[in-house]
Amino acid sequence: MNFRKYLIITISTILGVILIVLMAVIFLANDSSGKAEQISRTKSEISRKNRGLELLTILQSESQKAASYSAQLDSALITKEQLINSKKELAELAQTNGINLNLEFREETPPSENTARRTSMSLSLNSASGGFLSVANFLKAVENSRYAVQLTSMDLNFENSRAFNGNLNGQIFSL
Repeated sequence: MNFRKYLIITISTILGVILIVLMAVIFLANDSSGKAEQISRTKSEISRKNRGLELLTILQSESQKAASYSAQLDSALITKEQLINSKKELAELAQTNGINLNLEFREETPPSENTARRTSMSLSLNSASGGFLSVANFLKAVENSRYAVQLTSMDLNFENSRAFNGNLNGQIFSL
């Protein structure tokens, strides 16, 4: 019986050790898969943050390029104070082209986040000489001037091939 008892104890001990080792392996495998998932999530998050930093670096270098154009963009439109001088300068352009000009500023739309200030204006033109060519030259001069002008309506009446009168409506843009 001693042998039998010894054999049962030995087999039980071996089975117990195998069971403990098996449980340890299962526990470590579960722990390893959990750690692997955590590592994968961390790696993904680091990759996402790295891409964000790359994009931020690109954006920062592009903003430095854009800053050089900022002064040019700011000077593209006149200021509200310069708008007062525009009346005189537009009258001089008209006179240079043989046109008598009467310019009236009307209502002003304040600037918003995406649009410039718009001031509506009415121009009365007349000339005893020059005809259509003087009107075309005047409009070309206004287009080439530093003022951003949009004409919304034009009504010209030619009395003969040279004399005319007319009304123009539009708006001038400023900061």
